[in-house]
This record gives sequence, structure tokens and C-alpha cells, in this order.
Amino acid sequence: MEEDAEIRLLEQRKLEALRKKLKAAAPPAKERTDRELVESMLYDRGDEVLEAAYGAFPAQTESMVRELAQMVKAGRLAEKVSGGELYSIFRQLGLRFRLKTSIRVQDKGKLVDLSEKLSRKRDE
Repeated sequence: MEEDAEIRLLEQRKLEALRKKLKAAAPPAKERTDRELVESMLYDRGDEVLEAAYGAFPAQTESMVRELAQMVKAGRLAEKVSGGELYSIFRQLGLRFRLKTSIRVQDKGKLVDLSEKLSRKRDE
């Protein structure tokens, strides 16, 4: 019985030594930036809205991204944010910018821009 206890003790020591080596060898976990955290919470063209906002108002957008990231970290913002909701927030803050939009319609089994379809109709 004494040998069994000694064997278990040796096994525990070896396991602990392996755990320490594994911790030392593992690369440190990379902390996500505020922007990466906010981008992970966006859907439905949210990334496009954020890029357009950075292009038009970089300082104000960075400030807003920091606030949104703090809300996510604190657990006050748990749901994903759509592009429309994000755009609405920017507009409520007085930050107005244009987004590239297009209307596509189905024509002969393919999706085409509305302007292209209208120009074809004029040509016919």
C-alpha cells in the first residue's frame, strides 16, 4: 500500500510539472481590440456602416466604438447590432454620412441594378 501512495504522489508531481511547462510554453492570449469586439457584435451590413463612419468621422467613431466595447464588456449590450441600428445611433448623435446603396431587381433570371434595368427599357 505504501508503494501505491508513493506512485500516486510521483504521478501528481509529474502532472503538476507538465502543467507548469504547458503554461509557460503557451503563447499569451491576445486581447481583442475594442474595434474587433464591436465588429464581432455587428450583422446585416454593420461592418459597412462602421467603415463608412470611420471614413467620415474617425475620431468620433473611435470614441463611440470604445463606449460600445465597454457596454459589451460590462454585459449591458449582449445582443448583436444590425447595420440599420448602428446607422440610426450615428444619426441620433448628429453624425450623418452616406452609405453606398444599390437596388437590385430580378431580370430574366439574374439580379441586375435597377438603373441598368431602366436604361435597358429606354433603349428598347
